[in-house]
Amino acid sequence: MSIFLNKRLLGLFWAATAILVWSGSLVMLRLGVTTSLNAYDLTAIRFGVAGLVLFPLVLQRGFVFKRAGVCGLIAMVAGFGAPYVLLISLALKTAPASAAGSINPGMMAVTSLLLGWIIFRDRIGRVRIGGAVLILVGIALFTELVGSFTVGHLILMGTGIMWAIYALIVRCTNIPALSATAVVAIGSAVIYLPVYIVALPKRIAAAPLQDILMQAGFQGVLVSVLAIYAFNRSAELLGPLVGATLPALIPVTTLGLGVLLLGETVGIEHMVSAGAIGTGVALILAGHAPAYRLWRFVRARVALLNGD
Repeated sequence: MSIFLNKRLLGLFWAATAILVWSGSLVMLRLGVTTSLNAYDLTAIRFGVAGLVLFPLVLQRGFVFKRAGVCGLIAMVAGFGAPYVLLISLALKTAPASAAGSINPGMMAVTSLLLGWIIFRDRIGRVRIGGAVLILVGIALFTELVGSFTVGHLILMGTGIMWAIYALIVRCTNIPALSATAVVAIGSAVIYLPVYIVALPKRIAAAPLQDILMQAGFQGVLVSVLAIYAFNRSAELLGPLVGATLPALIPVTTLGLGVLLLGETVGIEHMVSAGAIGTGVALILAGHAPAYRLWRFVRARVALLNGD
């Protein structure tokens, strides 16, 4: 019993680590674009550092050309690499971190659901349909349809679609998560950094060194390496169903971090919408299991915890 509890506690630790890093990355991007750096600087820092850190992995495992092909690799870099991070950073100039934490994964989940149904003929079912409806309602509440809707919110919807396309390619090619992250990081560095150095506006030269180092450590190391490892480790310890639903915690966690670290103001509609989107994401990701199987899974785990 103690071994089981230790395993669960360790799994929860890694799950919390992954969620905090993912949510924290959005908060850090928001902090960066509203203080000393711009979106172009943050993208360069993210993939410059991540490319260096993950380069040995690519040397060891290769660029997975056989699995993805050149077109697949380019699509991965475009969908989840420098263009993705740059667009999120630009969106955070006008949208709060809490919006990114809710709209981005919400649109990713809905788009993935549709793409899976169209391409793989995945079963949708009532649970997943309910999850998609919750997400769309949550996004509508978050933007309030009128008044607070900005270009940033629209961009975040687009980045959610980009994330889903990247996830679709990874699913089709069956590339391991860390290898896919390494390919995206190095591909982005090779393509984006020369353009950034030659043509894009920069504020990095005037930024405090501590701001640059903080972003480099968080975006380049924690997001690109630690979060991926923590997510995979939590899925191993807690099981695939629990691990798969971890992204559902991003909306609420980002909302809380935005309030605590950035002083963002949120209303009741934002809390309700973040909860709705998080619940919807969980239902879509876990909805492949019929309701009775999900109930049996939860009941069995409770029984084990109680020593029954």
